[in-house]
Amino acid sequence: MDAAQPVDDGRRARGDANRARIIQAMVELVAAGDPDPNADAVAEKAGLSVRTVFRHFEDKDAIFHAIDDLLVAAYQPLLTAPYRSAHWKGQLFELIARRCTINEAAAVFRISAVMERYRSQFIAGKYRRLHAGEKRMLDAILPPELQTSTKAGRAILIACSFDTWRLLRQDEELSPEDTLAAIRQLVEDILVQAGAQ
Repeated sequence: MDAAQPVDDGRRARGDANRARIIQAMVELVAAGDPDPNADAVAEKAGLSVRTVFRHFEDKDAIFHAIDDLLVAAYQPLLTAPYRSAHWKGQLFELIARRCTINEAAAVFRISAVMERYRSQFIAGKYRRLHAGEKRMLDAILPPELQTSTKAGRAILIACSFDTWRLLRQDEELSPEDTLAAIRQLVEDILVQAGAQ
């Protein structure tokens, strides 16, 4: 009985190490520009067999789930940190800056999720929950007349969205600073139009 313990621990440690290598390989492939790497590419990058990949992850959704857990752990503290400003408008612009920082770091994974959500119910569900969470964060800051259920609130939601950030940052090729400034200007214009104080 005692002799079996080190063997079991060794297998578990090796399994944990292989699992981590698979996740890291997927992260590196997506980060390098392959939004939809196949099992062969993941196995080759991890230095493992395809069989080992499937032994640890039954499908690609399971790997994306593990990556999502890593991204949430990495960026949730920034999103949920207390605001420096006591006024809702200051908090709104702090939230916009935080989202731009996260978008800069995690854009490749968000783009991959956009592509994968049409293939995967799991990722489509995660994407819907992410969108709902972004709305809740805005609604927690915005006054009642600017909630995301109003015309002005929906305009703010779109101005603060990942899609707007991606268009400005990638399609328009603005710098991170200019992208943030453009989104701030969009939101300021919406607030003026809505007569918000």
